[in-house]
Amino acid sequence: MSSGQQPNNVGQHASSGDGSTDWRESVTQAFRSEMVRSVARDLAKLEPGKTPASKMAMAMRFEEHVFKAESSLDGYNKTIQKRIKKLQKHYAKGQQNGSPEKNEDLQRERELLLESELRDEYGPRLLYIAEHADDAVKITRQKGGDQRAKEKADLLQKHAQNSKQWAVQLGLELPPNCSGGPFHRERVRNMEYLNKLKGYLSSRVDNIHSHVVKAVEPDLFLAETVSRIDDILLKEKVSEVIRKALIDADKDKPDFSPASMRQLVDNMNVTVPNPRRNRTDRVRSATMRIEKIRAATQAMYIYLGLSASDKAQFKGLLGQCHGVVIACLKDLDEEYKELAIELDELDENGKRLIKLEDAWNNPMQLESESLDDDPDGSSEPESKRQRMGEDDGPVPIIMRTQYLLTPGRHIFSTLLPVLKQKRAILTRMPTSSTVKLVFGKAFVMNIFFVPLLVTIRAIDEDKDESATVPNLTGGLRWPSLYQGISSQNNVNGDERRLSVLGVTGSVETLGPIVARRLEYASAQATFVLRRCFSEAFRKSKPKTEFEVEILEASALIKFLQAARANYCQDWVDDDS
Repeated sequence: MSSGQQPNNVGQHASSGDGSTDWRESVTQAFRSEMVRSVARDLAKLEPGKTPASKMAMAMRFEEHVFKAESSLDGYNKTIQKRIKKLQKHYAKGQQNGSPEKNEDLQRERELLLESELRDEYGPRLLYIAEHADDAVKITRQKGGDQRAKEKADLLQKHAQNSKQWAVQLGLELPPNCSGGPFHRERVRNMEYLNKLKGYLSSRVDNIHSHVVKAVEPDLFLAETVSRIDDILLKEKVSEVIRKALIDADKDKPDFSPASMRQLVDNMNVTVPNPRRNRTDRVRSATMRIEKIRAATQAMYIYLGLSASDKAQFKGLLGQCHGVVIACLKDLDEEYKELAIELDELDENGKRLIKLEDAWNNPMQLESESLDDDPDGSSEPESKRQRMGEDDGPVPIIMRTQYLLTPGRHIFSTLLPVLKQKRAILTRMPTSSTVKLVFGKAFVMNIFFVPLLVTIRAIDEDKDESATVPNLTGGLRWPSLYQGISSQNNVNGDERRLSVLGVTGSVETLGPIVARRLEYASAQATFVLRRCFSEAFRKSKPKTEFEVEILEASALIKFLQAARANYCQDWVDDDS
């Protein structure tokens, strides 16, 4: 300190220590805070026009560094005093010479302080990017499969490489699983270089970190986004605009008050007891978690309608609500699987009956090697493979068949017996062909080839699914999302009721919900079908039409097997 004195409140709260215990445990936070303020005052005096507040962040990092490095309280005090006096001495010497910036020691001190500040501020995000960038690039490339997705993945990889280099420049040690490089640290890191690096970090790190988190950990990305939104909502002007809009738009006139808010917070923080083994307790536990989710979502809505002063009482609530919802959904997922198994209906052979909700509760997944994996098992580095021309990136998702089951082409000779084994129904028309899989009395899957598409629809009880009705143009009818669930009247003239997900209601109420779920299941199955074709051509490079058709047939068979195994318990091919 400039006065050479310690803060007054050190006294008996901190001792110099004899090594038997960690001296840091006896240092009060008030003592450290006063030390930081004192350092900030001294640093501000070194630069005309600066205030202690402007030097507070630098003083905190300086104090934290000394606090962690020293082995005793005496050493902590002496080091701080020595460093401050050294700065003051060099600054006074620089003033006498008329050019303080030219003093090399003082300049180096400032450079080290700035580098430490950048390391503390951006280090955690840079290390996260370095650790997860490869997974983020891989996921980004897999999601699309087309040229645009490849370009986005390549751009993200380029930015990630820059982030790794910045981390090395700040003296951070990269994770062992970090790819790329080699990365080198500049020997000369003067103030000009550090200011330039600071500009890169301030303008790019947040954006790169956001893209990596979004790909690798969507829940974490949402949590960070909610945290940023919370800070914006605390502004008075923003709060008033949102509050007025909600009051004008909501005819139910909800109670936007702190009292209502506290009640919802209490409801969403209710402790759910661990369920016992019986089904009744598990159902009760699942119901309580659903109520917690309801309370959390209502709390978020009421929070938006509070004034800025009222919001300040519940700062951080959006993050708490997000955490409650995520935790409850994970627990419900596990509990639902157990309850679903207990509630399964069995046929006369003891096998589980397929239900309509299985189409979206158990969507198709392709458990095979990634399109980004090296098909020949080569251990060559990526850069070397690119130079050798052995890897041109991921194979784009195939959108249609070239020869298999196209109009005017004969059926592949060995395909029909396999279709029979999978109990698949082949329908051929002059302009198109489809393969159909029927799953119990619940739903039917139609596979189209030009283009490659899959539709999953509810079975229409009034229709024979063993045949397909052609339309007037000689092609195949595109099945409606409401097939099998559309509103019809029963024999007695009553409105048809729909039972799904354990709920029974009118088709007008449940129909749109079921239709959206079937659309999702169809899209997922379509993606898996196209991936099957892409992977088939990833492994081989056919040269003739016959070879292409063989690969296409193998891809179709792979998809049929995956569909049967996904939806049918203990599926066995029909060899009769």
